[in-house]
Amino acid sequence: MQPIERVDDLFAHQRAVRAFADRDVDEALVERVLAAATRAPSGSNTQPWRFVVVRDPGVKAQLGEAYEDALRETYGGRGGGAGAAGPERTPWTRVPVLIVACVQVPARTGQAGFQTGASIYPACQNLMLQARALGLGTVLTTMHRRRRERIHEILGIPAGYDTAAIIPLGWPTQPYGRSRRPPAASVTMRDRWDPARE
Repeated sequence: MQPIERVDDLFAHQRAVRAFADRDVDEALVERVLAAATRAPSGSNTQPWRFVVVRDPGVKAQLGEAYEDALRETYGGRGGGAGAAGPERTPWTRVPVLIVACVQVPARTGQAGFQTGASIYPACQNLMLQARALGLGTVLTTMHRRRRERIHEILGIPAGYDTAAIIPLGWPTQPYGRSRRPPAASVTMRDRWDPARE
C-alpha cells in the first residue's frame, strides 16, 4: 500500500488487514505509530495506556495459540471469524510485530470499563491511522480477551492492568482500496432519534 498524506483519504482507506508480507517493520516506524497512539485524547488526561511490542517468535507463538484457541471456541469450524473476504489470515507467528495495547484499570472497578475504554481505544485508532498513513496494515483484535489470564501470564502483565487489544502490524500482501461504508447521512439523526435510521 502507498503512504497517505491527506487526512480525508486516510479515513476512507483504513482497512482491516489480516494478511502480511514476509517483510520486517523497521523499529523507527514502530516508534512513529506508538508516538501517534500516545497523542490520543484521554479521560482526565490520565493517559492510562501501556504498549507491549512483541517481536520474539516464541512469545508470538504463545499468543497466537491462545488467540486461535479463543477463535475455535467462539466460531468452531466456521472459518475463525475472519470477517471479510480477501487473502488468508497470516498466523501471528509470521506477523512482523504484535502490539498489545494495555490499559490501567481503576482500582474501584477492578476491570476495564467505559472510562478506560474511552482512553485506550482512541489510542489504538491513532496507532492504526498512523500505520495506514505509512503504508502499513493493522487490524484491531479483541478475541484474546477470552483467554485473558493466559495472555497476562505470557506477557507478565501485572494486576491493575488489562489488555484491550492486540494489533498485528506489518506490510500488506496486496493493495487495499477504500473501505466500504454507507453514507454518513444514512446513520445520522438530527435533534432526536429517527426510527428511519434504526
